[in-house]
Amino acid sequence: MKKQMILAAGLILTPYLASVATESAATEKPMVQDVDASNTGINKRDRDDKTLTPMDQMNNPSDLKITQEIRQALMKDEFSMDAKNIKVITRNGMVTLRGPVETAAELEKISALVKAMPGIKSIDNQLQVK
Repeated sequence: MKKQMILAAGLILTPYLASVATESAATEKPMVQDVDASNTGINKRDRDDKTLTPMDQMNNPSDLKITQEIRQALMKDEFSMDAKNIKVITRNGMVTLRGPVETAAELEKISALVKAMPGIKSIDNQLQVK
């Protein structure tokens, strides 16, 4: 008797459950966004020989120390993930900062942080607010 009741309930509910599943699948938003994830256009500027990239970082102890101290300061402070991933290139005491940051306030905070560090001769700030 119990088996028959369960079977009958299943037969009665099957069309209803199928229609609910079809409706919710049709109204759900797709998980994948239709946004081009490629940043090739932005990276074209890196192909220019005049633009510094991390490969241009000098390997002398003083330049390595400056870059390391900037990196550590970025990681230690409450910056966005974008700001923590900016390019820091030091050549003969001259620091180049490149990459996106979230806000103008974040850009200013990074600039002030780097200016306050010892051993830096000049700063080329190429940071961009998203």
